[in-house]
Amino acid sequence: MKGAGSAPWPDRKGVFVNVSLKIAAATALCVLLAAGAATAQEPVKLAYVDMQKALNESKSGKKALGELQKLMEERKTGLQRQKENIEKKKDELDKQGLLLNEETRKSRENEIRSLERDYSRTLSDLKEEFGRRESEFTDGIRRELLKVIEKIGKEGGYTLVLEKQYSAILYAPATLDLTETLIKRYDTEGAK
Repeated sequence: MKGAGSAPWPDRKGVFVNVSLKIAAATALCVLLAAGAATAQEPVKLAYVDMQKALNESKSGKKALGELQKLMEERKTGLQRQKENIEKKKDELDKQGLLLNEETRKSRENEIRSLERDYSRTLSDLKEEFGRRESEFTDGIRRELLKVIEKIGKEGGYTLVLEKQYSAILYAPATLDLTETLIKRYDTEGAK
């Protein structure tokens, strides 16, 4: 059993995030703020971005999402045909079941089970492929977004730019949100 500080915390995708990471991020932020206040050399200037929103709403992100959806639709058609074939064979067996000899009936039942296993494997493989393709589509865009965030941060004199979803921001005024600025800037200079 895990300690009290490391209990899993589900995020929006159902993946578990370690609470201790969120506590560490909050502690680091407090230390940074305290250090800035103590030295009073430069004011601490914070902002945040919603990377998921920037990824989904940027031109490159929309294009990648469209390509992924097109691929999914193509694969979905083949998967649907497989499912319809299974249903057809089940219906035939239900209608003819009592008329068939036991050996033929068992053979058809085995065939249906085999088709269902193949369907399940295909579905599982497709889910894995889509996850892999999504990563391929989005990883490059994420790296480019991070470069633009760094430029915005330096130009704006920000001490720290946080990611909205994973940095345990419990409250922040909308004026600190740089997401729209990031999307516009990325669309004009960062997208390839």
